[in-house]
Amino acid sequence: MRGLAAGLLGVALLSSALALGWPRPPAEGSAAVTFARDMSAHHVQAVDMSVTLFKRAADPAVKLLAQDVILTQQAQIGQMQGWLMAWGRPLAGRDAPMAGMERASMGLASPAEERELQHLPVSTAETRYLVLLRRHHQGGVAMAKSALRTVQRPEVQAFAKRMVAAQTSEIKAIDALLARRMAGGQPAQPEMDGMAHE
Repeated sequence: MRGLAAGLLGVALLSSALALGWPRPPAEGSAAVTFARDMSAHHVQAVDMSVTLFKRAADPAVKLLAQDVILTQQAQIGQMQGWLMAWGRPLAGRDAPMAGMERASMGLASPAEERELQHLPVSTAETRYLVLLRRHHQGGVAMAKSALRTVQRPEVQAFAKRMVAAQTSEIKAIDALLARRMAGGQPAQPEMDGMAHE
């Protein structure tokens, strides 16, 4: 865990250094600041669901996917928080993250859906996680594509492009896992080679 913490701090410091290269930080309420806060909050839910399944999953492929989401999205949260610190903006604004947006359109699971992952039979929880994560990734891709249209800062543009590519790739991997489960098969070994990792 120390290595992960050190890595996250390094990512945040690097992000801060890149962000400071700009003459003026983005203003409070700007698309860049809103994206950093909203996407950080969006990632937190994916990480929380993935921690639950990493602990519970019996299917090695589901466990591997959950681990990948935890590591990748925790690092990205650190990166976005690094931007906010470098821009002189608080990590949280006055409004709640994604205020005014529909949870469903952002792919967010409801609190009840998150709780179900802790109590459903393991095989059912694995399938439910895949369905929820697929929807969550679709919402994340939509948010990143919106940022590509509204945010001009190059660090945010580069991040959003990588995120669209990585999460689109993971959606395809999730589809393959769901198709196998619907056919009644369980993979003996993890088969996530098609994923694009950030």
